[in-house]
Amino acid sequence: MFCPKCGYKVEKGLKFCPKCGQDLRLKESKSESVTPEHTSIIKKYRHNKKVLATIAAVIVVLIGYFAIYAPMTVKSVLQREEFTTKNDYKVSVNPLTKTIVLNAGEHRVYDIERGLNSTHFDTSYLAIEYHLASAAKSISKKTIGSWKIQLTQTEYKDTDRLLWQFTGLKETHRYQNTTECRKNHQQYLQAEADQAEQDQKNSDAAGIAGGLLGGALGMMF
Repeated sequence: MFCPKCGYKVEKGLKFCPKCGQDLRLKESKSESVTPEHTSIIKKYRHNKKVLATIAAVIVVLIGYFAIYAPMTVKSVLQREEFTTKNDYKVSVNPLTKTIVLNAGEHRVYDIERGLNSTHFDTSYLAIEYHLASAAKSISKKTIGSWKIQLTQTEYKDTDRLLWQFTGLKETHRYQNTTECRKNHQQYLQAEADQAEQDQKNSDAAGIAGGLLGGALGMMF
């Protein structure tokens, strides 16, 4: 005979199922009605139930990660690096695509421009790049996968929209390496050379004028 509850095959005459403890003192017709086919169905049902429970648990974990943990972790890191609305950044975070867009407002763009001018638009690193690198490192340590952090601007239509980008821990785009920045650097060097040439001409002219004045005074006395 078979246990009517778990389908386990038990010896005739036992009062309780040795596997699940089910009371077997029922009508023999009911217990005998549990066939091996029924037992197989019961086992399959329980297996499927466990699989569904596991899938449900995984879904809950994923929802918790993408909807709560990842956004809050990224927000905390960005606040620490001062990439906030208060500091004139429009922040957009997409946990599904693992993309962070930091759009600099007018005042931030002005600060970036000052930094570039101070380095004469060469390839020197700016302070903002160190903040981006620090944010990329922290986010990579605390979350899953490789995140992309983009710093953009929309204030100047004739300037590249994407200024810097980090993918994982690697800086994959730098404004200093763009054609536009190199052009600005060459213009600065040319202006510096022109100024030096003009200063030299002024100095030579002053020397000649001084020589002529000195000669004239010498003739008078």
